[in-house]
Amino acid sequence: MLVNCHYLRSRISTPIYVLLILLVTQVSWGQETTISGKVTDAMSGDPIPYANILFKGTSIGTTTDFDGKFLIKTSSPTDSLLASYIGYHSKVKPVKKGITQVTNFQLEEDVISLKEVVVLSGENPAFEILRRTIENKEFHDKRKLIAYETEAYTKIEIAVDNMSEKFRERKIMKQISQVLDSIDRIAGEDGKPILPMFISENVSKVYYRDDPQLKTEHITNSKINGLGIEDGYMSTQLIGASFQEYNFYQNWLHIVGKDFISPIADAGRLFYEYDLTDSVYIGNHYCYRIDFFPKSPQDLAFTGAIWITKNEYAIKQIDATIGRQANLNFIEKIKIQQELEPTGEGAWFPVKSRVLLDVSELTPNTAGLLAKFYVSNKNIIVNQPRDPSFFTRAIVTDEGAYLNKEEDYWDSLRHEPLSETEKSVNQMIDTLRNIPIVKTYTDIVMIIIDGYYDMGKFELGPYISTLAVNNIEGLRLQTGFQTTGKFSKNG
Repeated sequence: MLVNCHYLRSRISTPIYVLLILLVTQVSWGQETTISGKVTDAMSGDPIPYANILFKGTSIGTTTDFDGKFLIKTSSPTDSLLASYIGYHSKVKPVKKGITQVTNFQLEEDVISLKEVVVLSGENPAFEILRRTIENKEFHDKRKLIAYETEAYTKIEIAVDNMSEKFRERKIMKQISQVLDSIDRIAGEDGKPILPMFISENVSKVYYRDDPQLKTEHITNSKINGLGIEDGYMSTQLIGASFQEYNFYQNWLHIVGKDFISPIADAGRLFYEYDLTDSVYIGNHYCYRIDFFPKSPQDLAFTGAIWITKNEYAIKQIDATIGRQANLNFIEKIKIQQELEPTGEGAWFPVKSRVLLDVSELTPNTAGLLAKFYVSNKNIIVNQPRDPSFFTRAIVTDEGAYLNKEEDYWDSLRHEPLSETEKSVNQMIDTLRNIPIVKTYTDIVMIIIDGYYDMGKFELGPYISTLAVNNIEGLRLQTGFQTTGKFSKNG
């Protein structure tokens, strides 16, 4: 509605007119802009913890949590939001003023080497924090605990990435071109396409005692969805919470056959450059952020950031990456992220861990492989050791662990709900499995691995014994079979 301001002013007194103008201005400036969203890696789709989120041109900002999520509000007019993190290209997106909205960022990795750090006269301020952290390592290391047990939730995803045009032209890839049309939605609006092959979830109880040193994992629920995966028993042995465990309080971490030095190792300053870049609250803990990178690209060392608590000098959060410069065969990158919480006995326990393994293409005509591991621990009990007889087997699986359960039941078990991306992964795997050429390739691979052809209640094989030769009969054909778990529930 248009209003003649001269007419309005002639009808009311000047003070009231001015007051109305101020009120209208206040409304337009006082409307709150609220933005929530998630920051992820454009290549892998993994969340980026503690990325910086800032209304551009202002000092109003926040950081993402361990799962890459953020919430930011302002009453000051602004038209754009900036997301940035070390090792990634920053990105700016437009903002609609005065409303609640969702804005997600996919950041692309910056492959350019870090610039040389210039240290001015005087001691690097990061060194004093590192010294105190090293002095307190023994007290905060979970290895000081005589026992612990925890409820663990484990999630693993395996996908094909870096698909070249020649790879897409292969016969099997042409057959699934319709499915590939929806891959961009899985990787993210700005992300690179990936082809999911496998996703699994496990819920288990992990038990450990120090003297004698024993460990066991009791798997209570297991859900596996993947191409060629029908029976979860063998897979479950490899994907429990015990499979992925890294401790940066150790001086050295053994990864894919090589030893990498921790950024808080006793001799860390011989291998790393450090830069104290920020201080921030993570939950109730005020933390120093220290960025680190190898002095020499050839050193078996990490690049990343570590958040150390001000009061305890303990690791609260770490984001550490091994790049291709480490010269690991066919491995482009390994990224390890952890968030820790204190226990009642002083030691800090990893409550969330995320590991990414990026395998490069073996040849220009092939594709790469992306493996992602996530472990969450809760209900942690420490220093109540179980009897040694309790640890008879490294992995124990409950009888009903592999039974199909309703999604509502799994929602009650998960420490955090599945993201929309992870739900899409499950749907895509189901679609791929029903494509005839994919099913044929899958059957061939599983016959090679298992030695049997699955026919439901029976399996024919083993194929290696199909042909037999002896001095009396010469060459002859033979076959055999075995029953499966579908033959009898009592089997």
